[in-house]
Amino acid sequence: MSIELLKAHIEATGMSQKQVGSQLGYSASVINQYLKGTYGGDVKSIDKAVAELTQRQASKSTDVSSEFIATPTAKRTLESCGFAHAMNDMQLVIGDAGLGKTMALKEYAARHSNVVMLEVDPTFSAKVLLTELCNLLGVTTGRNNNAMMTAVIEKLKGSDRLLIVDEAELLTLNSLEILRRIHDKAGIGIVLAGMPRLRANLRGARGQYKQIYSRIGMVHDLKMRLPATDIAMLCEAALGTNAFNERLEKVSGGNARRLNKLLRGINRLAVINKAPVTVEMIDRFADMLID
Repeated sequence: MSIELLKAHIEATGMSQKQVGSQLGYSASVINQYLKGTYGGDVKSIDKAVAELTQRQASKSTDVSSEFIATPTAKRTLESCGFAHAMNDMQLVIGDAGLGKTMALKEYAARHSNVVMLEVDPTFSAKVLLTELCNLLGVTTGRNNNAMMTAVIEKLKGSDRLLIVDEAELLTLNSLEILRRIHDKAGIGIVLAGMPRLRANLRGARGQYKQIYSRIGMVHDLKMRLPATDIAMLCEAALGTNAFNERLEKVSGGNARRLNKLLRGINRLAVINKAPVTVEMIDRFADMLID
């Protein structure tokens, strides 16, 4: 029975035996023998691991976190990307954490094959930025900054591509200058997305970074919180009812990330308890979230 469950899991996910072995904590050769029914070791332990894995997968099937909902705020983010893409412009998308920026940006990238999306980490230097761009573009070149930048520009020139850089507030001035030069020389659109301080970073404390800031065509500011219309659409899509919109708006504080966690948790509680969603269930899960 467990062997059949594992075969079904492999077929459904398209995973290799090595990948499944990593999930279960066994080597690919052990998984191969197990599936053939020739494994001479502790079969019961693998049976147990397979049962636990398939139960987790069944639980994840109720998760609402990955579904994109075209709220008014998300649509405006998509529109900003579209303007930058069509006009080969530089644009900003700024807003506090938890407003759904990244999900909307990823949705735009998923809809358009000629989009390159880069998510910045706190460790990014100018060299790391260029290395990541080379990797994303499939560029092989010498690893000094000048060679990498030249190769990136040549790859992008005339390509009509869009470069989306998420969490761009983490970039150094030198890295932002590199993106400006890529925009100028390659003639592509660039969307810089991040926290509100990104706009201040691009201006400079004394307005000394005019060469960068002057390239910005438009700024899409998501403000401080999600509007009620967005929250209503997200809640109704996840729960299939508008009965709890007002309560969820209050306990989420208009934060998309907190709302997403609430909806996931509430949905999970309803499945576990085999019961409909209630206000008490919402309040119970809200109390467990960190403010």
